[in-house]
Amino acid sequence: MRRQKLTTRQKESQKINRKRAVRQWWRITSRRFMFVCVAFGMLSCAVGGWWLLHGNKLELAYISLSNKFWQKTAGLGFKVDNVYLEGRKFTSLADITRAMNIHSGDPILGIPLTQMRLDLQAVPRVKYAEVARVLPNQLHIHIVEREPVAIWQDHGKLHLIDDDGIVMEYGDPAQYNNLLLIVGDNAPAHTHELFSMLSAEPEMVKNIAAALRIGDRRWNIRFKNGVELKLPEGDATAAWQNFAAMEHENHLLERAIRTVDMRLSDRVFVKYNSPTEATPVKYSGSEI
Repeated sequence: MRRQKLTTRQKESQKINRKRAVRQWWRITSRRFMFVCVAFGMLSCAVGGWWLLHGNKLELAYISLSNKFWQKTAGLGFKVDNVYLEGRKFTSLADITRAMNIHSGDPILGIPLTQMRLDLQAVPRVKYAEVARVLPNQLHIHIVEREPVAIWQDHGKLHLIDDDGIVMEYGDPAQYNNLLLIVGDNAPAHTHELFSMLSAEPEMVKNIAAALRIGDRRWNIRFKNGVELKLPEGDATAAWQNFAAMEHENHLLERAIRTVDMRLSDRVFVKYNSPTEATPVKYSGSEI
């Protein structure tokens, strides 16, 4: 069979088609190549990032660079030469020094003041701390120590507590026998509330022997002469002020009274040691 001879136009058409096919092949191949390159780049970044992160290379490099920079500033005179501490009375100096974690000659500009303040406040006796630089070479530290405001009796054991209700696991309660005794589960958590109420009538506080937390809902106040005041769950401050007014007018604490019950807002119940000793007591203009 004889091969048909192509005309000039047919040859030109085949040449054009071959060029189109080559261009299409290059277009598809280049796209695939670019996709492979991008994927390889992303994979390389991910692997490199993982290596830096998990190998701590980036963090170590940053720390090394920072240390070199702060050491340069120390060489210019910005270093710790003097540390001034104010407010320490009972806190161990060793605990303070350990919390500060600084040494003479350390770069003063490189000290993280916020972290140092938090570390100082983590010392059990320290309630609040302030840290300040006085350039070029001084560090000033002021602390406020926790002070006991009451003694908590918990299942026969005595603990000192501060005005935030924090149980102080140090100090001898026997050395603070002038403090108010509080009794009851979770009583320390309500210490601020108790002292806020008592401060409404401060002259009455000297007659108190103990404050008893009842059912973690309210307070009973026991006076030194044995009288027990039962305060309500709500608006205890108003009841406390009313009792103070009754005491000023009727001298309740000088009578043979066992309990004064003010748990109801509109009436007061007074229980005497002996019914024969009962005498009227004025409350809000009425006798009870």
